[in-house]
Amino acid sequence: MKKAQGMSLNVIIVAVIVLIILVVLVLIFSGKIKFFGAQTSDTSSKYTSNKCEIPGTNNECWSSPEDCTAKGGSFDERTEYSDCPGSCCMR
Repeated sequence: MKKAQGMSLNVIIVAVIVLIILVVLVLIFSGKIKFFGAQTSDTSSKYTSNKCEIPGTNNECWSSPEDCTAKGGSFDERTEYSDCPGSCCMR
């Protein structure tokens, strides 16, 4: 008896699964990239001007530059921050 010489059932099943995954990925990225870009722009616009306390940084508002340097931070004397009435401490 000769074995059938074609693609095995396992190869066909794996190919179908890979094709389905590729179609799903294309649909996700073609439809959601615009939504993701809009959300990123909205979020970044909140923190692009002269802000001191930006999420993900160690910047904090302090009442005086001396307090900041005593805690091991540094500050920018030349910049006034809209969200910080004192000095912005960058640690």
